Amino acid sequence: MRKLLLLLIVPLFIFGARPDFKEGVSLYNQGAYWEALRVFAELADEEVSLNPQRSASSYMRIRCYNKLGFGQRALMLARDFPISYPGSDYLDDLEYLLGEIHLDLGDAREAAWYFASSAITSKDKKIRKAAREFAESLVGTACDQDDLRALAGRSIDRTGQYVALLVAERFLKDGNRGESISILFNMRPYIKDDDLRKKAISLYDEFGSSQTDTLHIAVVLPLTGPLGEIGGTMLDGIKFSAMNFMDSTDQGVELHIYDNESKLSETISIARQVRDDPRVIAQIGPLTNENVKGTSAVLEGHSIPIIVPTATENHLTNLSKGIFQFRSTRERKAIAMAEYAVQILGLETFAIIAPSTEYGQQFADNFALRVDELGGIIQYQGWYVGEPTDLSRVHFRRIREQGLEELYTKFQADSLRLDSLLIGMITEGDSVNAYEEQLNPIFKKSRPTRGDSLGVELSHIDGIFFPIHEGNMRYILYQLASNNLNTHILGDENWLDKDILKKDASYITDLTIVAGDRLGFETISPSFSNEYVRIFKHRPDQYDFMGYDVMGMLLEAAQYAGGSGNKLWEAMINSPNYEGLIHQVQWGGATRRENDLVFLMDYVENSFELTGYYDNSGFFSMDSLETDSLDTESPSEIE
Repeated sequence: MRKLLLLLIVPLFIFGARPDFKEGVSLYNQGAYWEALRVFAELADEEVSLNPQRSASSYMRIRCYNKLGFGQRALMLARDFPISYPGSDYLDDLEYLLGEIHLDLGDAREAAWYFASSAITSKDKKIRKAAREFAESLVGTACDQDDLRALAGRSIDRTGQYVALLVAERFLKDGNRGESISILFNMRPYIKDDDLRKKAISLYDEFGSSQTDTLHIAVVLPLTGPLGEIGGTMLDGIKFSAMNFMDSTDQGVELHIYDNESKLSETISIARQVRDDPRVIAQIGPLTNENVKGTSAVLEGHSIPIIVPTATENHLTNLSKGIFQFRSTRERKAIAMAEYAVQILGLETFAIIAPSTEYGQQFADNFALRVDELGGIIQYQGWYVGEPTDLSRVHFRRIREQGLEELYTKFQADSLRLDSLLIGMITEGDSVNAYEEQLNPIFKKSRPTRGDSLGVELSHIDGIFFPIHEGNMRYILYQLASNNLNTHILGDENWLDKDILKKDASYITDLTIVAGDRLGFETISPSFSNEYVRIFKHRPDQYDFMGYDVMGMLLEAAQYAGGSGNKLWEAMINSPNYEGLIHQVQWGGATRRENDLVFLMDYVENSFELTGYYDNSGFFSMDSLETDSLDTESPSEIE
């Protein structure tokens, strides 16, 4: 009988000695953290089959370590928790706990982040409220400037959006409007949650406390004259963008439309009218470099942003602090092309043939300077006047002379000497001289002469840079082929004529161009195009898209700036990136008002492939996308 009683008592003793989760919670609530830790540590090490509350036990173990002052140990276990218990109900609570741990460790930045994460993700209303109060307090008072910048750029998820808005609010409170605007601009495309959108709108309202019901924008374009067709289609795009903006906001847009007829005198007269109209907060246009200079002279000092859609001359933004160049400068494109040719394509020797206009000279000079800095060699540089109808008489002849002279020099220095061949010591068939074979078309009576023959293919020039004007390409293609030069053609966006290239594809082997936008590589929704056709009676083309994107960029900035030209200027210069329907903008350059983004395209099998792009950080490659998504070409340069 005693033996049976003992057997009954032992299991009861063992069962009674097992730690109890509720007991651990009770000890924790009493402040007996060491005793609670022993309970939770033992429960956390049990198998799930024995302890269904294993993840809860592990969570409480972390809390005990933190209460006992072992913050680093608590932090290590907290980081392992999501891996060990990916489906735990305590993952949301863990975010709040991480905030507490970092706060106890004196790390305000990390504490703010985890409290913000808890405020966004927790399903418990009390925890959300407490987490939100901690996050707002830490960002609003405890974090320093470096902490704030790190938090604002940490993530674009919902937590990152919430934290970025808190940081923008702090910067605004501290009087740092520029950084606040920049954060709002960068986060704007990602904010979808209603609560976060409301918070963002409340910040916008603070920027635009003087915001008027209607935004007044001057549009100065050639609606008649030689560029009238371009100006008219661009105006359609501007109008369509304004319509869409008014449909999606409670703010009106009034366009003050002026026809400058492409004349400088008319442009200056219009600029005076714009200057004297206090309602106007910005101007779009004019198009040409000359007219932009005239406008800047009148509006300089008035802080009215002047958005220049097409002018690409170097250093235009130095003329007035109001000028924003929507398309990249010639210098920017030329430098990008030089870096791509030397560093990516591996080309070493170059020739440059360009028109003797300011456009051609700026492109050629900037390209040559950068090639030289990178260790490349400019072997020939030539200019032409008017249309390049006959480049062979001078430029290609001189390029071929250089190549032939180089071949003769190599031939004479070859291991099988020239005089051995001439006196018949070896037969022509026995010769292994590679240069003899290459020069064979101009051998006369077994002796080489200095007379050229187009039958000799020359490859001494790795790349020829051709910055050209619109319409010049058809003259150059045939001359390239007839002069038998094996070289890589490097061009500007005036080479973007698919019809001519497809027709004369056999004339060119390798072609790479640099362009200021991604036209042809974006898919335009049918609903957009159909609505556009319904309103304007024509399909959107290159300048329609340009007008649409220029206006879209301006109106987005205006949302942050209210009805003031000064505030709009500030909003634009502190909004580094903009992505429109076709165009992308990354403000840079010495003035931070030039578009730094340029794109590189290779012509492959009758279509252009987008190879990569340069921004102010360097070159980035991308998967090739064919231009068939849009039946358009990139805008030609307008001077």
